[in-house]
Amino acid sequence: MSFELKIKEIISDNYSGSAAILEKIIRSIHTYLNGNEINHAYLQQNLQKVTTHFPDLAVLHHFLQQFFDLLEQIEQKNLPHEKAIVKVEKFIDEYRSHWQEQIGLAAEKMERLIRFQNKKILLHSNSFTIHVLFEHLATHNIFPSVYQTMSGPVFEGKLQARVLSDLGCKVHFINEAAVGRFIHEIDFAVVGADNIFTDGFTNKIGTYPIGLVCREAGKPFYVLTDSRKRSPIDFATRSSAIFEPEAPRSELWQNAPGAITPVNYYFEFTPKELVTACFFEDTWWNYKKDPE
Repeated sequence: MSFELKIKEIISDNYSGSAAILEKIIRSIHTYLNGNEINHAYLQQNLQKVTTHFPDLAVLHHFLQQFFDLLEQIEQKNLPHEKAIVKVEKFIDEYRSHWQEQIGLAAEKMERLIRFQNKKILLHSNSFTIHVLFEHLATHNIFPSVYQTMSGPVFEGKLQARVLSDLGCKVHFINEAAVGRFIHEIDFAVVGADNIFTDGFTNKIGTYPIGLVCREAGKPFYVLTDSRKRSPIDFATRSSAIFEPEAPRSELWQNAPGAITPVNYYFEFTPKELVTACFFEDTWWNYKKDPE
């Protein structure tokens, strides 16, 4: 499969979280490097399609900005092909290793501060960060009971449910619209994030209602993420410049009658007032107090 086709495949991925999409990008770059001379303009042109399609996935922008900077350095130094390949592969390996470690540290920090043993936990969508958390818990023989939402409109919650079930957790698979029905059975909710702002965070659609239900029921609502996703600005400032493109309408209603317009988006903003605490690899935030 050509590099362009791989990029189109990544853009059409509406099941994976941002970390999984980034891993697909990295694998695609590796494949490209194995059979081609480095064409800087070609790589940038195709990879920028990903950031345009996913404007709110901070980890993609973080990696690609550093990758584009590296390509520019290689071009300025006019490095031979073999040296350029070595430099790119070293960057990718170090980047991947570093941030996998950081996600693990965030999971460890949360496990130290929050009791998971014998708890019932509400999860939403499909997040690599959540997978890492539960892998970490499993190594300590901690297997919480999970209430996993199906996460419409494409039901990627099924993927996360399988991962957690394979780890040894008992998983209740529910419709996110039924969270109010189950909220008094759970101890707390944990979600990932795509961007962390000074006034809240963005994540998969359906996160905001879960936060509201948790507040109404007096249940903690936690966010687990890493520092690549921290932004020094508020959401209103960010959203005024970049908007999420509308997702395929057919996912909601194929061949809808002419007078009906399906409106489909994948991400939404959840205000900080609903968040009990947000955990990073290097710190944790109680939004109502100063970061610890």
